[in-house]
Amino acid sequence: MAGTAPGRGRTAAENPSHNAGSVTQAHEAVTSVARKGRSSTDDGLIGLRREGDGIVRNKEKILMSRENVLAVAEKYGVDMDGVRFSLDMLRRGSGPGREFFGVTMPDGEIKLARDAFMNEEQLARTLAHERFHLDELRSGNKFPWEEAARAAYESRAYAYEERWWQAHKHLMDAE
Repeated sequence: MAGTAPGRGRTAAENPSHNAGSVTQAHEAVTSVARKGRSSTDDGLIGLRREGDGIVRNKEKILMSRENVLAVAEKYGVDMDGVRFSLDMLRRGSGPGREFFGVTMPDGEIKLARDAFMNEEQLARTLAHERFHLDELRSGNKFPWEEAARAAYESRAYAYEERWWQAHKHLMDAE
């Protein structure tokens, strides 16, 4: 449950500290589902599902994995060839309107944060946005260290992201 303090509002079976093998077992089950391409209901996990597009979800939320990033990128035509990226499992924004989706580092590595995985649209948009930053850096633009340069850098990326989404959002319905 979002916003629930650890250990509060959960039964002993739901609290990982009271169920020793649960984290490892859940990870193995998710990995197994991803490899098999089957609905996880076959494996006894409630809510976890895989659709024909190869993306493992828990309801709307996309599970944080390299495989899911690459599946979303492929589905929406975001070229990830030669792109170094990592998953920041800890970093997230500080609530609605203050989400943190990802960042492209000065060396070109893209770090994807938890908020980017809130749903398929957000992950696709984040990948397109961060790829735009990477392409700018690769074309010789300098990383924006000053606030004014950073504002322009983000403005260009958000404008691109919005145009890109309008041209690609029809793919969300394609399974």
